[in-house]
Amino acid sequence: MKVVATLTAAALLAFATAGLATAAAAEPKTPTVDKPRLQAAAKNVRLKATLPDSARAISIAFAQYGPRDVAFVSLETGLKTYDVTDLDHPLLLDHLTKQEMALPGDDPAQRFWENEDINVDPVRKLAFLAREVNSFGRALPGDRPTGNYIVSAVDPADLKILSFHRQDTGHTTTCINDCQFLWTAGRDRSDAKTGRIFVTDIRDPKTPKELPVSVDVRGKPGEGKITHDVQVDAQGIAWVAGDNGTRGYWTQGWHRDPLSGKFREAKAWDPIAYAGGNVPKVDMPTSFTHNSFRPIGRTLADGPRPTPENPPGTLLLHTEEAFGSPTCKTEGRFVISSLKGSFNGEGWTAQPFEMKTVGVWSPDDQEGTIPGDVECSAHYFDVNKRIVAYSWYEQGTRFLDISNPAKPIQIGYWRPDSAVSWAPYWHKNNVFIADISRGVEIVSLEKGAYEAQESGTNVTLTTEYSKELARESGRDRVPLAPNPFYGWACPMVASRDDSADCGAGACGAPC
Repeated sequence: MKVVATLTAAALLAFATAGLATAAAAEPKTPTVDKPRLQAAAKNVRLKATLPDSARAISIAFAQYGPRDVAFVSLETGLKTYDVTDLDHPLLLDHLTKQEMALPGDDPAQRFWENEDINVDPVRKLAFLAREVNSFGRALPGDRPTGNYIVSAVDPADLKILSFHRQDTGHTTTCINDCQFLWTAGRDRSDAKTGRIFVTDIRDPKTPKELPVSVDVRGKPGEGKITHDVQVDAQGIAWVAGDNGTRGYWTQGWHRDPLSGKFREAKAWDPIAYAGGNVPKVDMPTSFTHNSFRPIGRTLADGPRPTPENPPGTLLLHTEEAFGSPTCKTEGRFVISSLKGSFNGEGWTAQPFEMKTVGVWSPDDQEGTIPGDVECSAHYFDVNKRIVAYSWYEQGTRFLDISNPAKPIQIGYWRPDSAVSWAPYWHKNNVFIADISRGVEIVSLEKGAYEAQESGTNVTLTTEYSKELARESGRDRVPLAPNPFYGWACPMVASRDDSADCGAGACGAPC
């Protein structure tokens, strides 16, 4: 379906910032329903534009088409492409609808789910969409296919599905080795029920082939451990996050295998252990890491400043997604770990190796934070020039200076009305935020944020913000609840009970 739409940044700015007055300037209202909302808040961040028709956005990727800059937005309604060359006039190019993605037996009226970390092959112009077990209203009893869609985006205004590869997981899927292979993560739906990575050969994208191997196996058969996401650093090491921490692998080249002591070639289906491990429970009580980033090579200047104590390549930034603490005081935090002591296979022992924690941050008791029972957990983040853009669900998008990894500080935040910040992406000095409630918003940091970074000044808690009161909102709140099996949040949850319906209350988790 081809749709063309434009929207001026000025008009969007006026619309989206209407609710960003200070708490002191607004009169409190008595809520008529139980919706714990607070007046919107922002500091050192300004809105540049929004992408039209982008509600229910989950993840974003980018690709260059000559001078044209194209954003790929994965949503509950399918996949959309936008020309974002001119942010004053973002243009919707195409929409691969959920109706076009529906398989036999699907209910096209229900949502596509979840593909929360979309990848794009920048050379062959392919997009990869992971399909979860509860897509299109699938529920037990019955067949619930998972796997990957491979989409041709040679013409970003004419998206075409090349193939759907069914496999026993489908939460996130990541390009490996120049997008010649996919590593797919999530709950293992096979009888083995181990945490593992599924490897798919996509050198011929029309006929993907799953390889008969299991990578990064976690837990014993039947235990139900999971892998969650894979992110490849600038050195080519693939970092797998999930139960029992984060571990990195060489997937190309010749290296010493610390598990065998032999020098051999690493391959996508036979990688070589590099480093990694678990986080002490005092810092990450659930032992579940959601995603990660290791600054090295061309991205070294994006991470903390190297020091003799933390030399280049020895720090790992990763997220705990957890919901046991509504204020994120004890769970759901951002952790910076040292990889030192894990380069000889220590993270692959029966008792997971614990990395030393260098720094921890959460929005608890920070300026701009909503007190009380709202969804507050670390989710996806992105890093640029030592500044982390970070999604914290209903606590919005936070900007942290990590120059000193032991003391991350908040230098700005963006928490608009009814925010459910899912994932931010630095792109050409702007940040594209996938907000599942509000759609895609494009923001940039103001001078004050960089001044705070330069001086090392934290945006501190103030009396004004700490005494904010609940107010009515013009938007309905998107209900979220922790998934009792996965550990991450799911929208549209009818019940928080572990025994709730498999396709709804447990977000598709098995009974």
